[in-house]
Amino acid sequence: MTPDRWRQIGDLFDASLQLAPPERDAWLRRACGQDDELRAEVDRLLAQDEQADRTAFLPLPESTPQPLDRTGDWPSRGGSSPTRELNPIDRLQPGFIDDTGGFTPKAAIVVGTGPPPVSEPRSVVRARLRELPIIYILILGMATVWRSIVIAGDDDLTIYYLDVIVIVALGGIIALLWSRWPLSLACLKTLELGMIGMLAGRLAIVQYRLMLVFSLRNDRMMAQLTMKNIVLLTSILILTYGLYVPKSWRRTSVVVGPLALLPFTILFVLAMQYPAAMGWLWEGWRGSKTHRIWLFGFDAIILLVLAVGSTFGARTISRLRRQVAEARQLGQYRLRQRIGSGGMGEVYLAEHQLLKRPCALKLIRPEEVADPNALARFEREVQLTATLSHPNTVEVFDYGRTEDGTYYYVMEYLPGLSLAELVERHGPVPPERAVYLLRQVCLALREAHGVGLIHRDVKPSNIFAARRGGMDDVAKLLDFGLVRPTPVATTPRTSQLSREGQILGTPLFMSPEQARGGLELDERSDIYSLGAVAYFLLAGRPPFDEDNEIGVIIAHARDPVIPPSQVRAGIPEDVERVVLRCLAKDPTDRYPDAESLERALGECACAGEWDQGWASRWWRGAGEAQAISTSAS
Repeated sequence: MTPDRWRQIGDLFDASLQLAPPERDAWLRRACGQDDELRAEVDRLLAQDEQADRTAFLPLPESTPQPLDRTGDWPSRGGSSPTRELNPIDRLQPGFIDDTGGFTPKAAIVVGTGPPPVSEPRSVVRARLRELPIIYILILGMATVWRSIVIAGDDDLTIYYLDVIVIVALGGIIALLWSRWPLSLACLKTLELGMIGMLAGRLAIVQYRLMLVFSLRNDRMMAQLTMKNIVLLTSILILTYGLYVPKSWRRTSVVVGPLALLPFTILFVLAMQYPAAMGWLWEGWRGSKTHRIWLFGFDAIILLVLAVGSTFGARTISRLRRQVAEARQLGQYRLRQRIGSGGMGEVYLAEHQLLKRPCALKLIRPEEVADPNALARFEREVQLTATLSHPNTVEVFDYGRTEDGTYYYVMEYLPGLSLAELVERHGPVPPERAVYLLRQVCLALREAHGVGLIHRDVKPSNIFAARRGGMDDVAKLLDFGLVRPTPVATTPRTSQLSREGQILGTPLFMSPEQARGGLELDERSDIYSLGAVAYFLLAGRPPFDEDNEIGVIIAHARDPVIPPSQVRAGIPEDVERVVLRCLAKDPTDRYPDAESLERALGECACAGEWDQGWASRWWRGAGEAQAISTSAS
């Protein structure tokens, strides 16, 4: 299928999304005419889009592709395999599997797992929850004043004490939400449910006590008025919950359903416990033969309608919020899907509006903006990464700030797999392939070290085996969020930017001197981390794999490394010797720089056994295996 054909399909797909579902079929029939193939392709994309709305992700096959046996199933070095023609629209989907065999842009996206593709920042959820307790305090205050005026002489202080306790608790929640104390989404959800539960409990107690008191006094009018007021307050509770708290419709129904039943549950309990006092429920009103309890049926209908409306309203609002977030545009970039997060912010798949080029856009989290050190670290990450131009370092395209104060920078889009995902999916890497990838990372580190920058977070998840410029297994070094100038290049300003945590990095792959919190690190610390990555690629596990971070840190500093050949057979002696020298405890026993390490890897006997031909056939073979598993399922 030609690019013009895909462009035509894309135009029809975009236009169809602007129409309501009932109108699409007739419009597509007119737009496609007699071209049934064109219409079928647009219908397929619309069906995928509809499924993505329901499940938050596009469907992916459940089975995991296995690597092909290089000695048996792979074609000869001179052979070739047919390639699959790619849909440029599909390339922009977060879970698309292209002819590289890897997920793009992130392999870990699975149907029904993980967070929504574009979720609201915690600061937005927190801001909405701030308004909710204020509304509840105002309602309680007005109810207290009304009760004091209308029910004069009431000597039952229980309800007053209860209101004071609830108001104080709500005030504490307001103070917590307005404070700078970091609150996770789970904590915010707990506060939300706590507020609703507290108000519901208060309504239940007030209804029970007041209706019982008025019934014992034979004041039927006030008992009925109490029931009406409780229904009204419950209605307000249902509506405010549906409007102010971002949630799914399922979660809304679980909360508002019991709320709608609560007043009538209390009424039933009273009728069962005090049949004599509540006997007026079965009497008529002003000569009518209709029992008064049936008059409350209209209240039940109202609450039921509000509960259903609140549930569907929450679904509509949630979908609109998601669509607004997905359509959010930062400068010339339109956010597509969230594909990951790091220590400094979140990463989204984005598209340049004019160039139509997919890219990765990193945002600093909104709650981090108030911290000047965090902002300085974010800016430093951009500036330092932008100074690096080696092909094996991730390329930075752009940097900016939106009107609402959100900082972002734009990086190249990398189809492929991180080394962590590569080992997780396909097992340990053949020594010749590990050497091929590691030599490229050494070249990226050589440039960074040459300008006085230490990465400090070299690990498998920060190294990508990507496809760039028609080449496979192009190693890309990512995430310079912890990068730090060497002591010679350090200024008083930069030395203060990382003090909020003295031990920064990933314990499984950090050097002993870094684990001790040393700030005076040099390039040999990155050499150790790259050696730990090499060990992981060859053995399928880190050099030290203790149960906790402290144990790992102690092991890096104290314990000898088990040679990788004792973990997995078939590792050449010369490759193992290079890896163990990188993992020496004393920095002086390691390779002095990345160039020396690259040269040592190049002298290994297997260094020339993996090339672009083998890399291309491996990725193509993995992609074909994935296509077979997809058709079989």
